[in-house]
Amino acid sequence: MSAQEIPVDDIQVINRLRKVDTGKVQEIAQSISQIGQLHNIHVAKQGSKFVLLSGAHRCAAVKLLKKPTISAIVRENDELINKLVEVSENLANKPLNALEEAKFLLMREEILVKLGQKAVAGSNQYTKSSLTNTELAQQLGMSKRTYQYKKQVAQILPEVQELIGETRHANNLYDMVTLSQQPEHIQLEVGKILHSKGARTFKRALLIAKMKFIQSTWTKENEELRDEIQTPHSVMRFTRKEDRLNDICKMVSHDENLRKKRVSSDFGLNEIHNYSGLPEHSKFFIKYWSKEGDLVIDNTCGKGVNLLTAGYLKRRIIGYDLNKDNLDAIDNALSNVIGLDRSQFKLHHSCGIDLAEYKNEKDILDCCINDIPYALGTEKYTDDPRDLCNIMDLEQYYDRVEVMLGNLYRLIKPSNYKEKIFKPIIMKCSSVRKGGQGIHSMDTDIELRARKVHLTLHDKIISEHRPTLNYLQKCINSRYTLKTHEIVLVFLKYQ
Repeated sequence: MSAQEIPVDDIQVINRLRKVDTGKVQEIAQSISQIGQLHNIHVAKQGSKFVLLSGAHRCAAVKLLKKPTISAIVRENDELINKLVEVSENLANKPLNALEEAKFLLMREEILVKLGQKAVAGSNQYTKSSLTNTELAQQLGMSKRTYQYKKQVAQILPEVQELIGETRHANNLYDMVTLSQQPEHIQLEVGKILHSKGARTFKRALLIAKMKFIQSTWTKENEELRDEIQTPHSVMRFTRKEDRLNDICKMVSHDENLRKKRVSSDFGLNEIHNYSGLPEHSKFFIKYWSKEGDLVIDNTCGKGVNLLTAGYLKRRIIGYDLNKDNLDAIDNALSNVIGLDRSQFKLHHSCGIDLAEYKNEKDILDCCINDIPYALGTEKYTDDPRDLCNIMDLEQYYDRVEVMLGNLYRLIKPSNYKEKIFKPIIMKCSSVRKGGQGIHSMDTDIELRARKVHLTLHDKIISEHRPTLNYLQKCINSRYTLKTHEIVLVFLKYQ
């Protein structure tokens, strides 16, 4: 067929399969203005007008240049042939995204079936004159496997194709193949996520979609726990919250009768008092390891942060301390401030290592949480020789810790890993610095002694904390690195 000049205004663009790229139109317009039109458009005669079959960008470029005519190959109007020309040109004209290419491949096959050049899949109409998939692929310069992959993308739901057709994800063939293999509800969810930019990658969107519909394996108890506490990490940071629990704990810890001066700061302006626990630290471990109504013990309770937190969280309580003033302040806070019934707690002015009041008991505790006096007399709490703070010999100190662990082993309820029943002994400890004696790390010795009484180390958590300015000066003077952590050991009794 020979080319002829036809009026641009007489050309109709009906139901174009691809959108015209304005950038490409401008490029072609510039080329035409410089060297003329190199390639003809194809049209079909329809009355006095022409229907565009191929060359939409060239036609738009000529219109942009306001030229009155364009060089065209004019064909007789035949709907199937016209469509085949259009589809074939689009397949040959790169680039197409995976969705567009799949759509055109399917259209091309449908047209060839109607023209009798390809048999219907699964029918008995296959003859030697019918094109095979291999031949269809070869005509387009690709392997049969690639052809089938590309065609499979058309199985993505039309509404999903509409959602992601203009996104960069539609360019990735293998992502689109993967999407086509998903159930319809997953396809639709992925489409919504990618369309709204709810995920940066296809893989992430697919994961989010699947997680939305996967049957939850969370128990109601664990769902509530997940929502209430921080995400449990091996390294945790706890920040003091200005709430009622914190106020209650401060009421006890700041009682002038209980504050034990440890040392004066190097500036001579402030007194450094014995360490007091952080309520948020206690809250995390008590919530994570016990439930309302459980029996919780702190056998070296000091100023009672663990006990006050447990009472605040509606646990039953047993507390031990060798300082009667501590216990009186804790008793007042539990009964008169928190409002805990006296049947729900017992405080013993007695030795929390021997636990003599429970020498005939077994398997009664749901949780033990303590912060025993640090080794080598780091802080002095009482003058009672039974107090761990007064034992300066390390072997004797850990002998007493071993006695304590043995008694706690007897009193704590058994755990069952398969049934996910955990009744822990939670111990906070640290490294101790004693000048010329160097550093002593308590967790190593405690682990060894716990193993001797058949306790299993279930978890080890590092708790971050922020040292005082005075402590920073002390570290620099002694050429220590700044100690910013403590260690929490979690032991279980398995039987």
